[in-house]
Amino acid sequence: MKPQPTVLFVRSPRQDRAAISMLRDSGLTVREFDGVRDLERALDEYDTDCVVTNCEVENPDGTQYLGGLTLLDRLQREQPELPVILFAEVTNGDIAREAYSRDVFGYVPSTVSDAHQRLLAQVDAAVASSPARQRANKRKHLNEAVRLVNQALIRSQSRMDIERDVTAVLAGTDRYSEACTVTCQHDRPVVRALGSQRDSVTITAPEPLVRAESEDRLVVADIDPTASGDDTNALETDCVRALAVPLVYDGTSYGVLGVYADRVDIFDTEEQDTFREVGHNIALAIDASQTKNALQQRTTELEQQKERLRELAQIISHELRNPLQAAMGRVDLLAAEHAAEEFDAIQRSHTRMSFLIDDLMEIARQGGRQYTVEPVTLSDVMADAWTTVNTDGSTIEIDCTETILADSSRLCQLAENFFRLAMEQGDTGKITIIDTADGFAFEHDSIPVAVENEGPFELYYASSDEGVGLHLAVIREIAQGHGWEIGFSNEPMGRVRLNVAGVERPSAEPT
Repeated sequence: MKPQPTVLFVRSPRQDRAAISMLRDSGLTVREFDGVRDLERALDEYDTDCVVTNCEVENPDGTQYLGGLTLLDRLQREQPELPVILFAEVTNGDIAREAYSRDVFGYVPSTVSDAHQRLLAQVDAAVASSPARQRANKRKHLNEAVRLVNQALIRSQSRMDIERDVTAVLAGTDRYSEACTVTCQHDRPVVRALGSQRDSVTITAPEPLVRAESEDRLVVADIDPTASGDDTNALETDCVRALAVPLVYDGTSYGVLGVYADRVDIFDTEEQDTFREVGHNIALAIDASQTKNALQQRTTELEQQKERLRELAQIISHELRNPLQAAMGRVDLLAAEHAAEEFDAIQRSHTRMSFLIDDLMEIARQGGRQYTVEPVTLSDVMADAWTTVNTDGSTIEIDCTETILADSSRLCQLAENFFRLAMEQGDTGKITIIDTADGFAFEHDSIPVAVENEGPFELYYASSDEGVGLHLAVIREIAQGHGWEIGFSNEPMGRVRLNVAGVERPSAEPT
C-alpha cells in the first residue's frame, strides 16, 4: 500500500510554485512535469491518484496554447478513471466550460485569494474519490464489453461467426490486449478464432487454457512476458495476465475463451463473475446456432426426400393408372354382355385401387392423408373391406353395432390391411370384430406379431416378413390420423387382438 497519495503536477511557465510546495507540505507526494509528453511517460511509471494541470502547458508539438485541454482529451480516452483538476491562471468562464465538457474533476482559478486552499480541497476530494471512480470506470468498461459481445452473439449466424466476432470485440477494447477461442486436443490448445486477426500464433502458456477445459472452471493466471523470448508471433506477446473461460452449455463443451491483458490489476472477482455469464451466453449461442443449422439441414433433407416421393408417386400413378383404366374398361364391356355377380366384385376392387392411387398422390403432394370425419356404421365399413380381400378360406364375424366418427375410406383401408395381414401371415382361421368401451378391436386365431416388440408398428420391410411391417405401418398411420391409439395384446385360446382406442362416437340427438 502506498504511504501517501501521489499527484502528478503539470507545470506551466507562469505556474505559482507555491501551490506545489503547499501540496507537498500537506503530506502529498507531488511529481512535477513539463508538458503533455512528459506526463504521458510518467503515467506508465507512477501509480497516480490525481493530476493537476494548467491550461497553458506545452502541447506535444511544442506550442503553449491550451495544452491542458489537450491533456484532458488524452486522459479521457486512455485513463478516464483518473481525476484531473484544472488549476488555471485566469478566471475565464469559457475555459471552465471547455474543461467541464471534458469531464474534468475540478476547476480552481489560481488568481483568487484562497486558490491554494481550494486546490488542496479539490485534490483531497479527488484522491478520496479515486477508488470509486476506478470501480465505476471498470464497471463501465465491463458493461460495454458485455454489450458488444451480446450484439455479436445476436448477429452471428454460425459457430465460427460467433467465435470470430466475440474475440474481435474483446481484443478491440481498451481493457484487453488479445482474445481467442481454443479447443484442447491431447492437452494442446488449438486456436479456432483470434481477436487480433493474425494469420497464426504460437501459444507459449497453454496451461491456463488446458486447465479451464479439463476442470470446467474459470482460470486466472499470470504470464511471464519473457517466456515467449523473441517469438513475436506468440499469443501472449506483451501480455502479463490471462483469463480462461470454459464454454459449456448443458453438459457440452465448446472449448475455451482466452482473454489477455497487459497489466496485472485486472480480472478481479467481479470481472470473473461477469465472464462466467459471458462464457455461458457464448456457449448457449453456439449450441443454438448448431441446433439451427442441424434443423436447416434436416429440413433440406426432408424437402429432398419429399420431392423424391412426389416423383416416385407420379411414376407409380402413371404405371398403374393406364393398365387399371384398361382393365376397368374391359370389365365394363363384359358386364354389359354377361350378368355375373363376379363383375361387381371386380369393379369394386378396381374402384378401390383407383382410390388408393389417388391416396398415394395426395400423400406425395401434401405430405399426409387428408381426413374427412363423419358418422359411419362400423359393421358396414368392415363388410365392405372384407369384400376386397382374398379370404382364402378364412371367415369373419362382425359383432359390432356402434356408429363412430371416422373417415370411411381410411377406416376401410385400415381394416383391409388387418385382413391382408391375417390372410398372409396367419393360418386359415376366423376374424372377429367387436365393439369395446372406447373403440373397437380385431381378433384373429394366429398372427405372428411379437407383442413384446417395442415398435411393432414401425415401418420396415424385409424379404422374410412378406410385408408385415408395411401393413402395420399403414394401420398405425391411419389410426394416428384419426387420433386413435392402437396396440396388440394376447387373448385366451391363443388369439391375437388389435385394440383401437380413443374412438369418438356421434353426440346423442336431443329428444
